[in-house]
Amino acid sequence: MTYHPSGYLAQVLGQDERVLLIARPHWLVLMAKTILWILLFSAAVIGVIWLRIAGSPYWGWVAPLALVPLGFWIWEYQVWSNQMSVITNHRVIQMQGVLNKEVSDSILDKLNDVKTEQSLLGRLFGYGEIEIMTASDQGVNQLHMIDDPLGFKRTMLNAKGALEDERHSPPD
Repeated sequence: MTYHPSGYLAQVLGQDERVLLIARPHWLVLMAKTILWILLFSAAVIGVIWLRIAGSPYWGWVAPLALVPLGFWIWEYQVWSNQMSVITNHRVIQMQGVLNKEVSDSILDKLNDVKTEQSLLGRLFGYGEIEIMTASDQGVNQLHMIDDPLGFKRTMLNAKGALEDERHSPPD
C-alpha cells in the first residue's frame, strides 16, 4: 500500500523517507468517547423538551447548550485522528496533537526489542499494546490500543530488516 503523506506528517519526513504504514488508535477508543457525548447531548435535548413542555420561558436559552457536547465530540475526533504512529523506511514516528504537535521518533537502527500484548477483547476486535525498546536515551515507546498491532510489528520488523540489508549490500 502506498501512502502519500500530507499536512504535518509531510513536514516531518526526511528527503528520501517513504511512509510504509500509518496506524491510529483503534476505533473503539473514539467510540467510547462518542457514547459519552451522545448521552450528554440526549440529556440536554430531553432537558430542553421538558422545559418547553413545562412552559418555561428559559428553554430557548438552554437549547444552545445541547450543541456543547457536539463541539466536544468534534474535538475528540480531531484528537483521535491526529494521533498516529507512522512507520517509514528509516524510523517509527509517533505524532499527536491538534493545535500543539508532539512528535517522537525511534530510529529503526536503534530498535532492540518489540513487545506486543493483546487481551482477549483485543484479539477479538483487533487492537493491542506495543512497546518499542530502543538503544536510545528515550528507552521505551508505548503504543496503547493501536489498531492491528501484529501488522504494525510485522511492518516495523520488515522495514528494519530491509534497512539492514540495504546497509550491508555492496554498492552498485
